[in-house]
Amino acid sequence: MGVVSKSSPFPQRERLAWGILIGSFVFCLTLTVAVPVSVSAFIQNAKQLLPATVQANQGSVRVSNNVLRRVVLAGEADLPIEPSTRIQTDDGGTASLFISPPDDSRLLVRLQIYTSTSVWLEEASTPRFGVSDAGQAVALNLQNGRLRLTLPEFQQRPLTFSITTPQSTVQINTPGIYSIEANDRETQLTVQSGAAQIQGQEQILDLQPQQRAVVINDAPPSGPLTPEQNLIENGDFSDGLDNWAAFAWSLELKDQPTGETQVSTRDGEAVLSFARTGVGHADVRIQQSINKDVADFSSVRLLLTFRILQQELSVCGFKGSECPLFVRLNYTDEEGVSRIWQQGFYGFGTVDDNNAPGACTSCAVIQSSHLQTTLGQLYVYDVDIAQELARQGFLPPRTIESVTIVGSGHSFATEVLEVALIAEE
Repeated sequence: MGVVSKSSPFPQRERLAWGILIGSFVFCLTLTVAVPVSVSAFIQNAKQLLPATVQANQGSVRVSNNVLRRVVLAGEADLPIEPSTRIQTDDGGTASLFISPPDDSRLLVRLQIYTSTSVWLEEASTPRFGVSDAGQAVALNLQNGRLRLTLPEFQQRPLTFSITTPQSTVQINTPGIYSIEANDRETQLTVQSGAAQIQGQEQILDLQPQQRAVVINDAPPSGPLTPEQNLIENGDFSDGLDNWAAFAWSLELKDQPTGETQVSTRDGEAVLSFARTGVGHADVRIQQSINKDVADFSSVRLLLTFRILQQELSVCGFKGSECPLFVRLNYTDEEGVSRIWQQGFYGFGTVDDNNAPGACTSCAVIQSSHLQTTLGQLYVYDVDIAQELARQGFLPPRTIESVTIVGSGHSFATEVLEVALIAEE
């Protein structure tokens, strides 16, 4: 008769207990490591949007995305936008795109969008938490047209700026001034100041200040090439008034106060300001000598970026000679005749031929009608000098002698961010 043996249940209980103990230990260890790592990764990588706004400088600007379709007109308030927004300018329209850090008025990016341009804002992000080591990122897609980019010196943390075009990808990590133009055949990138990389056909080209590159379809970048030249030095006033001759204020009434001329910082950018409060006429000017033969250049463009903050007189006074801002060129034309060309700007008033004419009636200069801007808003004036002179029936310049910036009126305040004279070969 056989003997029936019964196995003890204790080994199974021991194995179960050890399994629970080891599993608990592994789970606890996983939580101990994974939770801090996950939290740290979240803090490092979490992002929020950078505030971005579009302003129409001239004409009308179309702004659209999946939920927004707007036409912004010159003089209207800035329009807030988010990534995946398209900005389009027509033949007579220009716009500015401003990007700032959250809760900070200082600019990270100022982008001038020229006529007949279509560009997408694809990304504008910054770390959500201040302890994050990550940088900020702005990405654009330029389908066609022309942009001028200003990255101020002030940066709270690193900023990576990228632009995709039909032929290339541009990468910018350095504050400076850049221009980029694209169409369905080629892309051109010019570094006025700063540094950039441009990639085409998996080849990368580094550009330094005063260098240019071209990328055509299905080809690597060509360059560095001779860039367009800015004939004005320190036109962004980053070195104060170096290279500029600053003149004393001129007063109609000697017992009245003069104004103030200074270079300060606004929104992270250097600005030249003219400000005066008083009775009677006052004016001031700064001037830079150029003395450059421009006969062999294909074009010379004047670029002026400014805002008129305040003015007392309607338009430019009863003779049209007291604009809060004038820009003047002293030049010699192709026949050797010395001439002066000027353009006036104002931000307040209605043109009246008897009391507030639309042009200066006492100025012996070549001029067109004064241009009205919106008080307090940035305005970008961009003109081809030869074309403007031809429109008024005058010969193009052979030599540009000097550029003068003038502030005038009774009580007024004006800020100039940049003046450039861009010569293209």
